[in-house]
Amino acid sequence: MEYKIKIGLEIHAKLNTQSKMFCRCPNTALVDEEPNIRICPICMGMPGVLPKINKKAVEFAIKVGLALNCKISSFTKFDRKNYFYPDLPKGYQISQYDLPIAKDGKLEINSDHPKEIRIRRVHLEEDAGKLIHPEGKNYSLVDLNRAGTPLLEIVTEPDINSPEEAKVFMQELQKILRYLEVSNADMEKGELRCDANISLQSSKESSETNEKVEIKNVNSFRALEKALSYEIRRQSELLKKKKKIIQETRGWDDVNEITYSMRQKEFAEDYRYFPEPDLPPLTFTQEEIEKIKDQIPELPYQKKKRYIKEFNLAEEDARILTDDQALANYFEAAIKLLKNKKEIKRLASLIVTDLLGLLREKNLTISKCRVKPEDLVDLVILIEKGSISISLAKSVLEKMIKEGLSPVEIIEKEGLKQISSEEELEKIAKEVLKENPKPVEDYKKGKKEAIKFLMGKVMQKTKGQANPEKTLKILENLLE
Repeated sequence: MEYKIKIGLEIHAKLNTQSKMFCRCPNTALVDEEPNIRICPICMGMPGVLPKINKKAVEFAIKVGLALNCKISSFTKFDRKNYFYPDLPKGYQISQYDLPIAKDGKLEINSDHPKEIRIRRVHLEEDAGKLIHPEGKNYSLVDLNRAGTPLLEIVTEPDINSPEEAKVFMQELQKILRYLEVSNADMEKGELRCDANISLQSSKESSETNEKVEIKNVNSFRALEKALSYEIRRQSELLKKKKKIIQETRGWDDVNEITYSMRQKEFAEDYRYFPEPDLPPLTFTQEEIEKIKDQIPELPYQKKKRYIKEFNLAEEDARILTDDQALANYFEAAIKLLKNKKEIKRLASLIVTDLLGLLREKNLTISKCRVKPEDLVDLVILIEKGSISISLAKSVLEKMIKEGLSPVEIIEKEGLKQISSEEELEKIAKEVLKENPKPVEDYKKGKKEAIKFLMGKVMQKTKGQANPEKTLKILENLLE
């Protein structure tokens, strides 16, 4: 039987504010930091303390809501979400329930084809602390450094229909959060966490949907895709055997690549929400919202569409150039110095094909690259003028990365200027033909690909400095 898959995501992003959500403790809890040094009576949940709303976190939430095409609420409030857990000292979490800061948005993704995923809501809340389980001990410890960290929760509608779409959505969202500079959104560091809700509809024609299952705290794009794929297989097998899907929360075992049951899924009424009495409601004017909207930069999907339209870039090249904001900024700085689309396309190709490959080999990021945008532009112009071959340009680029010099300095230092003199090229070509009679004979017998071997020999003799177009023409003339 064929099943229609329905997936909704609940995503938590740690916000890059200087202080925590409701107190002045530094929002700098690190993975290996000494426990319980970034805490105060407020984030420890001591009796009688009063929280205070972090204004910057609210601005960040509005900014994300606008970037996700949401309606921003003119009136919003905080609520108490009641549940008991050792790392939640108050016995409740301050969150938002019925009046989120933003709602009814959408984000377009492009997996197999363009598709809009609806955003149900965007709201603010505080993070809980962390339990530490010492190996070999029969007790647990509590670290409250993370308690009170500002989190932005983004909830989608169940519009996602495959694990691949879920992964692509998360990747697009991560890019937006980074472009907005509201979150580092690093999944491996827990700065971006995802809960996935998945249910299977018995057939494409049926409107009947089975119970949904929540997969909790998935911490990588790969894990999200694998966890959903496993859950589809598990639920499909149960339905084939006429067994009922239990609405529950399941964890993901990354080692064995299976989900496992944690507990039956809670409902909203289980949390006994009620308005937070210690915090005032918030109201926003249209003028305040517009002021924040003006701070939003060109977003990655907008930039990608512009690169394709304005510069005729291939979609994959445009995607790579916009995936990382630092790389997009580097490219933008360089294109300001170029005159035409041909040079810009050459620049894009040089970055995507050569520069990024060389940086990966050296385990470097674009931010650590010693090649200045203006120097890369000079290399592009040298290629376009025919002063240096494309093959030689890669060698020059590698030296630029290593030494931090301009292409002109490298070429002069290494004596790498392209040989374009027809007289000199003809002399070298005649030497190559004399030294390689067999390929010459093959060419004359109709094996035209033999000229590639001869071209290679010329390049070898000139250390890659021969002008390829002129060399090919000279070889063809000599062989006729």
